[in-house]
Amino acid sequence: MGATGSTFVDSDGYLWIEPKKFRESFCQDLCEDDALVMAVTQKAPLAKTAGDPSGTPAWKSKPSWYQVSAEDWMINPDNERRMAERIRPQKVITLDASHVSLASKPVEVAALIDEAAKFTAG
Repeated sequence: MGATGSTFVDSDGYLWIEPKKFRESFCQDLCEDDALVMAVTQKAPLAKTAGDPSGTPAWKSKPSWYQVSAEDWMINPDNERRMAERIRPQKVITLDASHVSLASKPVEVAALIDEAAKFTAG
């Protein structure tokens, strides 16, 4: 279980998830066909950007909502919970989902987004 050993940096400095380990590491709750599409179309970030400063985070001045993926093997769910505590969101939900909760739990994620949009619009 987990993403250990499933990523690599190519000669141009891009961080990839091994296609053969993609589903088990990133999206174990999707069907094999959907995971394969994600694996072959993944957009790799430059590995060095992980340490780049990002400026003042929006959560410091705007209301936030947070969704924890309880079965995330890319970001430990305990770390997700700590991040949620730090930003003091209006609401936190936990889904039995992998890293790709947008794809595996679209109804639940959309409902949280809709709730946040309604709150901020009114």
